[in-house]
Order: sequence, then C-alpha cells, then structure tokens
Amino acid sequence: MTRALTSFEVPDFPEDRISHDFLLGGAVTLKQPVDGYRAAVDAVLLAASVAINSRRDQKILDVGAAVGSAGLCVARRLEDADVTGVELQDDLFALYCRNVVENDLVGRVTPIHGDINDRNIGLQAESFDQVISNPPYYAGGTPPANESRAKAHQEGSADLKDWIGFCLKMVRPKGRITLIHRADHLDRIIGMLHGRAGDMTVFPIWSKESASTPLRVIVSARKGVASPLSMRRGIVLHDEAGAFLPDIEDMLRKPTYLPL
Repeated sequence: MTRALTSFEVPDFPEDRISHDFLLGGAVTLKQPVDGYRAAVDAVLLAASVAINSRRDQKILDVGAAVGSAGLCVARRLEDADVTGVELQDDLFALYCRNVVENDLVGRVTPIHGDINDRNIGLQAESFDQVISNPPYYAGGTPPANESRAKAHQEGSADLKDWIGFCLKMVRPKGRITLIHRADHLDRIIGMLHGRAGDMTVFPIWSKESASTPLRVIVSARKGVASPLSMRRGIVLHDEAGAFLPDIEDMLRKPTYLPL
C-alpha cells in the first residue's frame, strides 16, 4: 500500500533499536537502525551532486530514500529544494518520517511509503525536475543476514533496470537523474540509459590514490537529450592509511556542492 504523510503522523519504532547520528557536521540529525541499513558516505556524496540552477530544478524525488539521508542533506543545503522520498521498508520509512520532523523539514521533505513496482504508488509520471537514487548494489550472491540490510543492498523484486526505468518515468523531459552505484556496474547503467537519456556525466569515486579501479561512480544524465557522454576525473576519498582526505572530510561535515 502506498502512503504519504499528509498530516505527518510519525510511525512508531522501538527506541532501543535506534542510533542517533549526524550528517554534515550536525546540520542533519539522523535516526537509523542500530542493526540494519545505515547511511554511508554514498548518500552524502549523492546529495552533494545535486544543483538547483533555476526554478525548473527545484522539485526532487529520492528513490529508495531509506531513512532519508540523501534527501535531508539536499534540503538542508538547498533552501529552494522541494524533496519527495519513496521508501518501501516499514522500519526505514518510520525513521525517515521521524528524521523529517526532527530536522524541522516538514513541508519541504515528503516521505512516501510505497513500492516502485506498484502502479498505484501515487506519484505522477514526469512530475519531477530531478530524480536521485542510491539503488541496491548487489545483483546476486549471499544476502546479508539482517533482512533490512539485505533489502537495501540486494536487488530483489526490483532490479537495476526497474530502478532506472522508474527514475526515467518520474523525471520530466530534459530533467536530470543522478545515481550513485558500484563502478563495476557502469556498463549496465550506461546501457540502460542509452537512447533514453544523454548529456551524461560519469564521476568516479576512488577509495585511494593507489587504487587501480574506482569504488563507486556517480552517473548523471538528462532525459530525452542526445548530447555525448563526459568522463570526469572524480575524487579520491582516503589517504593510504585509510583516513578521509582533508577535502573529503570537509565535504562530509559541511553542506557542500560536488560539481559534476
């Protein structure tokens, strides 16, 4: 069943299963499961890649919002952003709602409880200026023992093709979709976008300077546009000892824009 919080009732979630964390140096308060899906650097980088250049960029959909980390960071950094987030899992949706309330973003961030495979999800096609998503990373293999973490990280009833198809369905013509995903799935992503979106930018994220291949990629493209692909140099996250580099540490602690 699809549900939007119009009166903003907040679903219950057991307090002993919640951790109280912060993003952007405390600018965003984040409640998330102690054991289950937990927001990582990817959500902050995805949020940092969002720009609003005109009124035609303001309406943003976060697909697979989990506890709301990416969308909340977007809303905190960009005062003109109007964010909607759709999340399937009951427990993550409950915490998403609490996070919206506790960050005083009711009216600017709207959680939707629903399944992207549900035709009655309650979202109008081509009604968003931008769509962002951090889809499940794994298409097979042994899923994590924790059910919530498994659903967040493993492709299930909705695979990557379904996620990208839904993003394209929801964004307006010439609107932008932006994904963060494993770098070794880049060929899949480009193939699924080919002929449907262009003006594509691929932004690699390297774990260390010495790494032979990137860890993640941010892929951004515009629906129905035929401009060629652009490959950027990207960013390196850690020094050789594994600590965040100073510019990355700064980005994680401040509402910063990551220019793609």
